[in-house]
Amino acid sequence: MASELAGILGHERFRMVLFEDVHHDRRRMGWAGQDECSWVLGPPRNKQEKNRLVQKCLDADVMVFGACPLEVLKARVALGKLTFVSSERILKKPYYHLRMLNPFFFRGITRFRALVNNPHVHALSIGHSAPEDLRVIGAFENRIWKWGYFISTPATLPDPPPVRPLKLLWVGRMLNVKRVDLILKALAMLQDSGVIGGCTIVGEGPERSRLLKLARKLGLSSAWVHFVPFVPFPEVRRLMRESDAYVLTSNRHEGWGAVAGEAMAEGCVLVANEEAGASQELVRDGETGLLFRDGDVEQLAAQLKFLASNYPLRMQMRQKAWTQMQKVWHPRVAAERLVALCDGLLGLGTLPSFADGPCSLPMCR
Repeated sequence: MASELAGILGHERFRMVLFEDVHHDRRRMGWAGQDECSWVLGPPRNKQEKNRLVQKCLDADVMVFGACPLEVLKARVALGKLTFVSSERILKKPYYHLRMLNPFFFRGITRFRALVNNPHVHALSIGHSAPEDLRVIGAFENRIWKWGYFISTPATLPDPPPVRPLKLLWVGRMLNVKRVDLILKALAMLQDSGVIGGCTIVGEGPERSRLLKLARKLGLSSAWVHFVPFVPFPEVRRLMRESDAYVLTSNRHEGWGAVAGEAMAEGCVLVANEEAGASQELVRDGETGLLFRDGDVEQLAAQLKFLASNYPLRMQMRQKAWTQMQKVWHPRVAAERLVALCDGLLGLGTLPSFADGPCSLPMCR
């Protein structure tokens, strides 16, 4: 995404400022640094360098605020400069109304709302529930635009897989919120049906040992449900190309889920928990993938069985999903739309209107 903006604006007009380095765990998962790019500044090694980077942020005509010191946002608000705050949903925990009774949490929300309720501050909301969360707390008013995490998409749709029992894939950190147990329980319901050709589960994390025990308890053979550690990013994309379906089991705590778009871009049909942030943005149920209710193992199993028994529909879904990743959720498209939006807000052009996807207006619920 950043490289697309640099390509559109030119290296002299675009800078990406890093205040923190990519975490070691993220690098193991395939996240690369951008140190070799001339338009990348930071991360700072001392206070003097940090002050220089802060000033770069204040000098910019437009800034997208992500992982950055709050002092920068406060200063840009004071200067009246166009600033976008990029954020996933902020009310991820259920019963957030009760959290409002916590004085610390309430004060934090109140201060945030006061800071961003400024005509020069806009939201780039990531995930289908993020805009509603902002409305609940009264932040940004009507200055909310859809956003996401954008990934590279092959120029052509990978070759279709053969007619065969469904090969499934899951990749990520094994955390409780990822709900990998749902896949195992659904597979236990389908292991005698003959419609599933196996499942590869890639990753590590605190839930790994519990999941291995659960697989054994459910009678899932290691040859049929294959656990492997983290692999390099190119290998992940290869596994997606060679699989029939990717199962996104994460619950509402998953702000987006970049693997969803990666799988769709590689022609792997997405079967997703409707509560994950990317699910209802990327999946039109029955057209570009399939959705299942949060925690509903029976529905997940039914969706997998339905997908396995409908090869022509599966091929249609992968085609439509890949087209959507090319035409709507591609990094180049997002960058072009963001530049057009900035021009419109700065009075340098007409304010654009997009029907869906990045920089479109979210629908009210």
